[in-house]
Amino acid sequence: MAFTLILGPMKSGKSLELIARVAPYKFADKKVLYVQPQLNVRDKDIKSRLGVGIKAQKIKSLNDITESFDVIGIDEIHMFDSLGYTTVSKWLKNGREVFASGLDLNYQGKMIPIIKHLLELKPEHIVSKTAVCDVCKNYCAIYTQILNGNKIIKAGLPDIIPEDGAYVYQARCRNCFINKEL
Repeated sequence: MAFTLILGPMKSGKSLELIARVAPYKFADKKVLYVQPQLNVRDKDIKSRLGVGIKAQKIKSLNDITESFDVIGIDEIHMFDSLGYTTVSKWLKNGREVFASGLDLNYQGKMIPIIKHLLELKPEHIVSKTAVCDVCKNYCAIYTQILNGNKIIKAGLPDIIPEDGAYVYQARCRNCFINKEL
């Protein structure tokens, strides 16, 4: 079956896109499962910043899924460990429809390991989202900048950083994104 990967920076509508692409399968009498990582502490369920939401199971690992499904919607895929791609590969080989959304790049502008592995599975559809840049207000943001107060963090954080209020997350365009290597 098909694999759709929805990628982009914070505030780009990835969760909304995920819900919009998976929801129609319910009307096709498919068994649909929505999941997100326990590390996602911002919302109880999958919820877009526009307020559209859907119930989802919180799980520690993609390997924790034991119930059967025809279609799965995975939000915040970047928060799962990089071994999660082997589970996705098995689902695809078993004829499941897989939809996953998440950040593609970390706060340093580097590819997140699980995303690299998922891209190696050759998704049939890759949706690349953009956001409005929080600095220049142009609709061309492709990066996520992380700040501690007003100070930009350039190093020292892990790839997986829960959005728990400890940091400020900004969508930024190529010109406004600040990193020592770019």
